[in-house]
Amino acid sequence: MSDTAETAIALAVLPAGFDVQGHPRFWLERRPETAHLGGMLAFPGGKCATHEVPVDALYRELHEELGIEPINPQFMMSIPWVYPAEPPLKPLRLWVYRIEQWLGKLHGREGQRVMPVTLDCSRPTEWFNALPPANRGVVAALCLPPRFVITAACDAGPEGFDRWLHAVSKTARGLRTRFGPRSAMMLLRPNQNLERSQWETAVRLVRNERLIAFVNADLAVAKAAGAEGVHLNRARMAVIPADELARWQADNHWVSATGHSVAEVALANALGVNALLISPVLPTPSHPGELGMGWGEFTELTRHATMPCYALGGMNEDFLPHAQSMGAQGIAAIRGYWLSRI
Repeated sequence: MSDTAETAIALAVLPAGFDVQGHPRFWLERRPETAHLGGMLAFPGGKCATHEVPVDALYRELHEELGIEPINPQFMMSIPWVYPAEPPLKPLRLWVYRIEQWLGKLHGREGQRVMPVTLDCSRPTEWFNALPPANRGVVAALCLPPRFVITAACDAGPEGFDRWLHAVSKTARGLRTRFGPRSAMMLLRPNQNLERSQWETAVRLVRNERLIAFVNADLAVAKAAGAEGVHLNRARMAVIPADELARWQADNHWVSATGHSVAEVALANALGVNALLISPVLPTPSHPGELGMGWGEFTELTRHATMPCYALGGMNEDFLPHAQSMGAQGIAAIRGYWLSRI
């Protein structure tokens, strides 16, 4: 980001029920044609006045725009963004709140059109294209669940794969039973070179349990296996062309990555990653001798990210509320959910 002072903007995510197919709907406004990014849909809200904190701006803007008074707004995330402008940079920070209840009858008080719009998370590109680019992270946060479950490694040979596949199936079924459908993403990370048919089988098991299947592999494998998401490790994130990722996402697929530093978060932002795993937050057996960055550094890294962030390292379900209170979308874990923990 730039050293130029950020313009703070408070945005409201206002649920508007569900459509006949069970997809959630949200109240959106149509931006005036004469405004910046005119004609696009937008979440209600507006700029914070000088010395005005975001939640106060939220109350003021919703009263002025929609004639409502929020009840207990819940902070979702903050998103840094830079739009080209004159002068050259226009740094923003979006402060996003979800509001389930409000007082008053919601209506456009400034002549703007306000409408409930369906969000079909199997086709997120529709919203990515309809809203300003800075809102992509909000759309991802509305679609992606709070749990990112990572598989343990697969042992070598056919028997090793069979054992791993059985564990994948047991874990996925346990997640759906405990938390419900689409309650988790599952990152298939066998740390072995699998055959295409083996990847397809593993992805199918996860998707049959109505969880979101990611693969820790290249895009060719992800496409062939029918995965919904691809995960970029540090090596792939350093070399993958942004246009290849953009084409993958344009077909309504997701991209995740892992970040350990401000530089890696910045790279994830530049590539348009949809979900970022920040690690290691706490000590974990997979990194013996490392203390972890702690919650303070984790929260600082989330402030640099334009997408939902997941705390990875020493996590289990008990940490989920705390992680979310520290700015996370959710948690990512191996041992916290794998097999015996379900």
